[in-house]
Amino acid sequence: MNFRREFYIQPFFMVVTEMILMYVIWTFGIMLFKGRQRRIIGVCFFALSLGVIALFTIFGRSNSAGLSLVPFVTFQRAKLNAEFYRSMFMNVFLFVPFGLSLPNALPRKIKHKVIITVLAGLLVSAGIEACQYYFRLGLCETDDVIMNTLGAFIGATSYLLGNAVLRLNQRIRKND
Repeated sequence: MNFRREFYIQPFFMVVTEMILMYVIWTFGIMLFKGRQRRIIGVCFFALSLGVIALFTIFGRSNSAGLSLVPFVTFQRAKLNAEFYRSMFMNVFLFVPFGLSLPNALPRKIKHKVIITVLAGLLVSAGIEACQYYFRLGLCETDDVIMNTLGAFIGATSYLLGNAVLRLNQRIRKND
C-alpha cells in the first residue's frame, strides 16, 4: 500500500476536517504544557513534520523533471482540471504541522516566532523544490513554495491563538 497515494486521494472534506482537528487539538493541547516541556514537544513534532515533508516530497519519487516558475499558474490549470485544487490544498496541508510545531520548538527568548516560522517554511519549501529539480524528482513549481509557505503560516497562527487564549485565561483568573 502506498501511504502517500492513499493520503492524496482522500475525500477533500476529510482532509479539511483533519486539518481543522489537528489545528484545534494542537492549539489547545500545547497549552497544557509550559516552558521546557512545551519546547521538547515542539522539537519532537517539528522533527516529525520535517520527516513527513521529506517522505512526501523527496523519497520514493520517480524520475521526472520539470520547472514552472510562473506564480499562480496552478490556478489557471485548475480551471481545466479541478484536481489541481486538491494538489494546492495538499501542499498547504503538508506544511501546517511544520507551522504548528516550530514556534514552540524555538527558544522562549526569541521574538517574532511566527515570522521566523513562515520564513523557515519558505526556505525549506524552496530547498525541496530545488532538490526535486536537481535530482529530477518531480516538477519544481513556484506555486508549491507559495502553498507550502501558506501552510506554515496557517500552522504558526496557532501559536498566536494559543497565547491569546492563555492571556485571556490569566486575565479572567486575575479578576476573580
